[in-house]
Amino acid sequence: MAEPLSVSHHNALAELANAVAADAGAALYLDDGDGTLKLSTRVGGPSSRPPNLLRRLSRREQGQDEPTLVLNVPGTPSGLLILARQAGADDFTQQDTTLARLYLNRLSDRDSRSMPAAGSPWTRQLEAIQRIAGRLSKLASVEEVATTICTETSAVIDYNEAHVLLIDESGGLQRIAAIAAGKGASGSVPPVPSSERAAAAMSRALSRGVPGVVDLSDAEPERSGIHSLLVVPLQYESNVNGLICLIGEGAARFGDSDLRLLQILSGQAAVALANARLLQGRDELVHELAGLLEISEAAGTYSDEARLAALVAARLREATATDAALVSRWDEGSTMLDVLARDGASGASTAIDVADSPARRAVLRDGRPVVIQSLSSDAGVDATQLRHIGGQSLILLPLSAGGRTIGMVELVAMREAREPNPSELHTYEAMAGLAASGLERMRVVEELRSAADVDLVTGVHNHRYLQERLRQEVARSARSHTPVAVLMLDLNSFKNINDRHGHGEGDRVLHAIGSTIKSQVRASDIVARYGGDEFVVLMPDTADGRAEAVARRIANAVMKREHELSDGTRVTVGVSAGLALYPTDGRTPAKLLAAADTAMYLAKRNGGGLVGRPDGPALIDASAAAATAAV
Repeated sequence: MAEPLSVSHHNALAELANAVAADAGAALYLDDGDGTLKLSTRVGGPSSRPPNLLRRLSRREQGQDEPTLVLNVPGTPSGLLILARQAGADDFTQQDTTLARLYLNRLSDRDSRSMPAAGSPWTRQLEAIQRIAGRLSKLASVEEVATTICTETSAVIDYNEAHVLLIDESGGLQRIAAIAAGKGASGSVPPVPSSERAAAAMSRALSRGVPGVVDLSDAEPERSGIHSLLVVPLQYESNVNGLICLIGEGAARFGDSDLRLLQILSGQAAVALANARLLQGRDELVHELAGLLEISEAAGTYSDEARLAALVAARLREATATDAALVSRWDEGSTMLDVLARDGASGASTAIDVADSPARRAVLRDGRPVVIQSLSSDAGVDATQLRHIGGQSLILLPLSAGGRTIGMVELVAMREAREPNPSELHTYEAMAGLAASGLERMRVVEELRSAADVDLVTGVHNHRYLQERLRQEVARSARSHTPVAVLMLDLNSFKNINDRHGHGEGDRVLHAIGSTIKSQVRASDIVARYGGDEFVVLMPDTADGRAEAVARRIANAVMKREHELSDGTRVTVGVSAGLALYPTDGRTPAKLLAAADTAMYLAKRNGGGLVGRPDGPALIDASAAAATAAV
């Protein structure tokens, strides 16, 4: 029959129940020798009479929600420890179980001298672990938690080095924090031991969650003399996520007590690390969603392609933690990318030729992202180019809209390599996709606007666009006190071409004349078809002398050009022109056009080939000195 435990054991059971918040009681049942479990000792719950916890187990089988923890008593054939909480309370956690097992190992020792007395080192160590657990629970980043584990463990276990290693996304171990007693952190701490015995101990901890203590020979390259290695898994919800490794000088440096204490601490640390990862993940998600929302709103409201591209470059560079970003549009069917925006990158080039970049061509062809590392052996010329500019990583994202790739985002990491995981790449693609939709919308709108503003026969602007721009330029000139010139041209005897050769041939000649006029003016000048065979050229910021020279040059170029018709006939077209200037000849769009029209008919009545002015009768010969025409 099991003997009753001593008063100190009874007190230890009460301390255990308090440590794991077993507020409904705790009971220890031992085998009496013939296979019958009998109560050895128990502590009560809220009532004066301790409950029968064996009956509680049967109630739990019937579905009653009463948290209960049952543990085997070490060193006995069938002893049980039962811990209970009030109905509706939280279930016992893995950390509660670890802590209870630790107490139970002490409790099963009949030598009362091994029991933790108030104020004993053991009690002080447990109190220190509780303080560490409280601090860990307040930390928000994985790095902070790992560093705190290393530094605070010294309060309960004496060591020379502490390491925290976590399993990364590739399945390997990554050291997150390390401390060497009296030497500082991380950079000054050698890597974890790599000997066969150390590797075996760490492998057992990772694969089976089994902690261990091993002695290491003096063959370790980073350390001299014999050392001890204590390895405990960081286990959360049955999954091992990493390791805590303590290293001490000398053989048998760590005992069973150290192992159990570190197990308790590792349980608290695993929870803190999981919480920190959740918090970091939440913060990253919030940041990503904010970036997606900002780009989405900009894509729907911006009307300026360059402005949207600049926002995309800035947000993606921030999201990817890279150093430079470039957004470009693809001239489909060619090998050229037109640069729309840069962020964190210098350079004056407005176009990029992808002919010599297999990676960029693949992104444009397949519409899938590509990541290049400068040290990669299989990235070819793209990795070579990346090394040439001192870059570490290059992330290429397609700008895809409507099933088509319309451009690309390039992100360069200069300071340290970046290897985004699939989830991160998916987020970056989503951001680029939203931007692509906005950029494509702007292109379509611009094309529609251009189509509405362009005369389909001549390829120059139409009458409606001319009136709109003329109003804008007159208003601007009125504010800035700058001149505006309006040149009106009429083609002499053009009707004969339509009558003799048909309107199709006449349209071809009109288109060629429109191209001729555009070739003689600045990009800021507006060329428009006014109606029939009449054209108007609007020249902002152009005063008398220059306006006359440009008018002469345009008229001369139109008259000198020969047009070959379908039947082989070659024809030239005469021209009469009238020039009016703001504010001399008119202060409104209507008056300027009327003045130019009057001047044009003056030139026409005088035989054509001339440029007239409203104040006539002075006429300018369009074929005058080439030196003047070249102004």
